[in-house]
Amino acid sequence: MQQQQPPAHEKRSKIWIILITLWIINGSSFLAIKLTIDTIPPLLSAGIRFTIAGLVLFSIYYIRGGYKREHITKQQWKHALILGLTLFLGGQGVLTWGAQYLSSGITGLLNSTVPLWVAIVAYLIYRKHLSKSTIVGLGAGFGGLMLLVAPSIGAGTLSPVGTVALIISSVSWALGSLYSSKAQLPVSILASSAMLMITGGLMLTATSLLLGEYHSFELSQISAQSMSALIYLTAIITIVGFTDFYWLIRVTTPSLANTFAYVSPVIAVILGWALLHEEITILTIAAMCIILAGVAMMVTTPGKGKKNK
Repeated sequence: MQQQQPPAHEKRSKIWIILITLWIINGSSFLAIKLTIDTIPPLLSAGIRFTIAGLVLFSIYYIRGGYKREHITKQQWKHALILGLTLFLGGQGVLTWGAQYLSSGITGLLNSTVPLWVAIVAYLIYRKHLSKSTIVGLGAGFGGLMLLVAPSIGAGTLSPVGTVALIISSVSWALGSLYSSKAQLPVSILASSAMLMITGGLMLTATSLLLGEYHSFELSQISAQSMSALIYLTAIITIVGFTDFYWLIRVTTPSLANTFAYVSPVIAVILGWALLHEEITILTIAAMCIILAGVAMMVTTPGKGKKNK
């Protein structure tokens, strides 16, 4: 009985260590994506990343004997295909493709609007009630988005193609996030996440081949920097980051776990400025503050937490 208090204290410390780690991991993902696609085609790099991560997780699942405790059905694979399409092909795939036209900081900032799209899609499809704080958050978030996008596109400093790609990516991720709450998947997080990553990774790879990304790609052209970034994306961002997020969801609250939605974009902007010498303008800072304030109002509303990458 006397040993229960120290573990509780250690657990609180572990929560904050993992939480801060998740902020940094997710924030650094946009920089890693930018470095990866410098010499590796975007859709192909995403396909490799998720397929390998999924196979690793499935291997761990089987080594632990998870297949002995539950049987994976065809229906579960069907749902995994739908989520692989929305979350990984439409979400992460289009994000990675659009990142080639944008700075890593702007990519992270545009991606931070995912909770806004989740709220809109939930209202349009499921008629989910919007609270006052959600409505205010939506207004602030999209007001900041317009402040960032409209003048920048007009001045030619922000790619319309990249911006539209990031919006499509965010909407697709929102659709997948909402569908995931109703999807039938294995109880094991290792099995379910592995299924999503493998199906999504294979679809990304197939799309890359169909679009002919390989025509302008040679293995000899891959830089050490791009390869290192891809390994980091696979091992740290995908495998460790997803596991950390799921652990936080189980032991804390969705609102606390989802604080990365408005912390990570700030880290992405700072890393892009510090390591890639990306420009930070007053307009970018103002838009970032407004968008993240809007997202914060929604994420910290009880019951509003949603899962991202």
